[in-house]
Amino acid sequence: ISQHYTHLFPSVTLEYKLPNGNALSALYSRRINRPNYNDMNPFVYIFDNYMHEQGNPDLKPAYIHNLDLRYEWYPASGESVSVALFYKHFRHPIEWTFRDGGGSYTYTFENADKARNYGVEVDIRKDLEFIGLRNFMLNLNGSWIKSKVSFDSENSLEHDRPMQGQSPYLVNAGLFYQTEKAGVMAGVLYNRIGKRIVGIGRSDMSVGGSI
Repeated sequence: ISQHYTHLFPSVTLEYKLPNGNALSALYSRRINRPNYNDMNPFVYIFDNYMHEQGNPDLKPAYIHNLDLRYEWYPASGESVSVALFYKHFRHPIEWTFRDGGGSYTYTFENADKARNYGVEVDIRKDLEFIGLRNFMLNLNGSWIKSKVSFDSENSLEHDRPMQGQSPYLVNAGLFYQTEKAGVMAGVLYNRIGKRIVGIGRSDMSVGGSI
């Protein structure tokens, strides 16, 4: 398998510093998601009696346009708060797919036509000394994401749906304790993701579904 790419992937960032030290920024970039060797390998790999994996030699790379608008606030040294709005447009996104072969399943990779993601992300880093917790730092990151894969209504049996693998929300939190005098650092981490489509299911009749 041989694929050749000749493309430009520009990236532009504009930042405006506000008088109070805060910042507004805008970012545009174009990216590529190239399939790896296993994604395109046409041979079947058997990792269970009923589960096979096979690459797709016709798999195309996915192209992504990214747009990010961000406001950053620095209330104190070592502290920050940022709020970002983002939008992503995908051309030929790669999705994990499994096919029902009548008693056995074959996992492979396929391109959807196009997709889009948009949402908001909030990131907070705050020292907790103001509530009496000296040497404690709270990190909090949360995202709300709306995703949609689009299909040609005339030529596809599938209807518009969320992207495979994309959760509608993500939450990451961490509480850290650090003291330079004793040389001690400890932390407690928390992570939560919303329900997402694990794989796109297809039968021999090419009817699309999801789990």
